[in-house]
Amino acid sequence: MTVDRILISTGPGEVRVAELNDGELIGLTFERLGHESRVGDIFLGRVEAVIHNLQAAFVDIGLARSGFLALPEARPVNGGPDDAIGDYLKEGDAVVVQVTRDPEEEKGAKLTTRPVLTGRDLVFTPKQPGISISRRISDAAERDRLDAVMADQKSGEGGFILRTAAQEAEDEDLKAEAGRLRQRWAEIGTLADTGQAPACLYRELDQARRVLREQGGVDLNAVLVDDADLHKRLIDFTKEEMPDITEMLHLYRGDDTLFESEGVEELIEMALDTTVPLPSGGDLIISETPALTAIDVNTGNASGGNRERLAFDVNSEAAHSIAHQLRLRNLSGLIVIDFVSMRRTDSQENVLSVLRKALADDPNQPFLGGFTRLGLVELTRRRKAPSLSELICDGPARLINSPLTVALGGLRAALREAVATPAAGYRVTCHPAVAEALMGEADAARKQAETELGGALEVTGDATLALDTVLIES
Repeated sequence: MTVDRILISTGPGEVRVAELNDGELIGLTFERLGHESRVGDIFLGRVEAVIHNLQAAFVDIGLARSGFLALPEARPVNGGPDDAIGDYLKEGDAVVVQVTRDPEEEKGAKLTTRPVLTGRDLVFTPKQPGISISRRISDAAERDRLDAVMADQKSGEGGFILRTAAQEAEDEDLKAEAGRLRQRWAEIGTLADTGQAPACLYRELDQARRVLREQGGVDLNAVLVDDADLHKRLIDFTKEEMPDITEMLHLYRGDDTLFESEGVEELIEMALDTTVPLPSGGDLIISETPALTAIDVNTGNASGGNRERLAFDVNSEAAHSIAHQLRLRNLSGLIVIDFVSMRRTDSQENVLSVLRKALADDPNQPFLGGFTRLGLVELTRRRKAPSLSELICDGPARLINSPLTVALGGLRAALREAVATPAAGYRVTCHPAVAEALMGEADAARKQAETELGGALEVTGDATLALDTVLIES
């Protein structure tokens, strides 16, 4: 799924990144102060406990909760099927691990002892020798070219995976990135040899840089940033890592907020709606629960052709939309789809084929299980981060904005008010739950806003206000 515009909007305690293609919202990521993702970070950890009946270990990596290292992720490349966790780890061992899944609720981060370093075109695999090329690069001549370019890398430590983006890369750019990744790993090794566990050895890119790395391809036309300091840092980053997109970075200076001027705030609201309209007049109903996500496909107002043909057409539309919604909403775990009933087996297989193709470029690697006996389609999608609704919303059905989301939005509103109506100070009146968030979970963001405002924010709770109502007064 291609991206032609990236919008990076900053606010107190939060950076939001929107990926667009022809005006359609393709992806949305949030990075909140104190809630930064640790996926990709590399640590020197200390084994706290080896749990033999779980075939796993708990590793102290310096975060609030110990990380979880299961046998398959502790096993070296040459490990055998009859091994045990105790063959590789014992209590007190220092071990280099990488976070593969963020901590959540009462669970610690998931870890692996086979770290990788990801670049724009290459992935360096220090523990896995050899060169492999993305299966999505199908042209034989291009595969031969890439294999020849990387030939001199086969003799060194570790190996490389050539990502799909490598097919657009010049030979010298690939060699330069390989050198940078090897150098980065050498620096990590030095820190591990001289460090004291637990310690962080390497921080993965922040969300803004990560999106640029992942989406900075030939289809990208513009990157708009609304903060001068971040704009400069991204300029410096792209000059070193991906100079071909440096001139695409522009500092936004409009009167409206960046997301408002581009219509993204409205698109975010649509991305949280449980109903997704289809072009034919049908729709999807998306219901998230702790156990699974259910997607119901309805014909709605769709019409035309016989019943079987109508069902197939609506289901084909739905398959494309579902693939888009999975990525946009970052839905993961078990996903059950109730397509419009089709009597013919070939119709079912054709819809599965459409869905399979639509999911092909999803980086979270969905596994499509096919139709069950009850006519439902099951698939699973790897969880790397909370879903969009988990980040923004609250409540058992996640249909209302969380106090933290409202609090951060209120701080953005206070900054806008300060531009429109400068004053010596400002009062924020809001629901008590939002006031509590402003003084607690969003405390650092509030202080950041106060610095920009040049004075203190007076926060007052009012139980008569709706949760999503924030009043700003000078």
